[in-house]
Amino acid sequence: MAAGVAVVLIMILSFDPRKILTVIARTEPRLFALAACIQLVDLLLWALRWHLVLVRVGVKAPFRLVFTVNNVSMLVNNITPSARSGGEPLRVYLLARMARYRARDIASSVVIDRVLDYFPLTLLLLLSAFLIAGSGGRDGIFVILLGGVSFLTAALTLSLRLLASERYVHRVARGVLQLLSRVSRRVRARRRWEELDEWVERFVKQLRELLQDRRTLIQGTLVSAAVWGCEILRTYVVFLSLGREVPLPVIVVSFTVSMFAGILPLLPGGLGLVEISTASVYRLWGIDPGTSAAAALLDRLISYWMVNAIGVISLLRISRRER
Repeated sequence: MAAGVAVVLIMILSFDPRKILTVIARTEPRLFALAACIQLVDLLLWALRWHLVLVRVGVKAPFRLVFTVNNVSMLVNNITPSARSGGEPLRVYLLARMARYRARDIASSVVIDRVLDYFPLTLLLLLSAFLIAGSGGRDGIFVILLGGVSFLTAALTLSLRLLASERYVHRVARGVLQLLSRVSRRVRARRRWEELDEWVERFVKQLRELLQDRRTLIQGTLVSAAVWGCEILRTYVVFLSLGREVPLPVIVVSFTVSMFAGILPLLPGGLGLVEISTASVYRLWGIDPGTSAAAALLDRLISYWMVNAIGVISLLRISRRER
């Protein structure tokens, strides 16, 4: 976190702090509040998508609980350098504990929830690549985006092939269980090893069923498209709050570039990397340094720091309920 904040400070110094403060000072409060409301809708849509998958696998958890657990998961994703995936095991554990289910009943829903991002993200990447090609002079970003499509497709295909293999999942699960058994007596219990085969069989069966469920995949993909639409709309409104109307193609390109910066497992939640990459893309399109940096900082104030604050509140609610 300290390293990420240091990168943000370096960006501010390189983009002229006085100009940045001048631009931020003239922010329209009502439009900025609207951008924050769009982020809240975004969080609700994230939870709705997971809730749809949970219903399909037979997990009857209240939407409010799913929303709360998902917020905590996003908090952990944002504060750990884990390619925004550190919170996934946590939401399996928390929802299983809070809703009185076994982890094996929920694990496959988290995998499918992440898979549902694929088609909207691929579409955004391709759209951004074509926008770059049409604008000319930015071949480096064009190559990065096309490479991103290839990497995303290859990673998804390989991951699903492995996770749908009962033999592979069993091998990984057994290795994890052996590692944990060295530090925990509870894991050493014979019952845990006896449950392993049942857990793996249940997980793989649910995953295969979900991958063949067209209705769930279509509904989830549409919600994912709305999620990413909210992300882009929020940034657009942030620019409006600064008195600057920026073409949507610029925001789409900056969003996709920053997305890759955010998933690099170097800094927690891409802190610093996202800010400097988005501000740099804005500069490439001729937006002045003060506005570029101010928009990047204000957008992250909402999409990162506000989301973290909501995650902390959700964590406190869960802690209070557990008592």
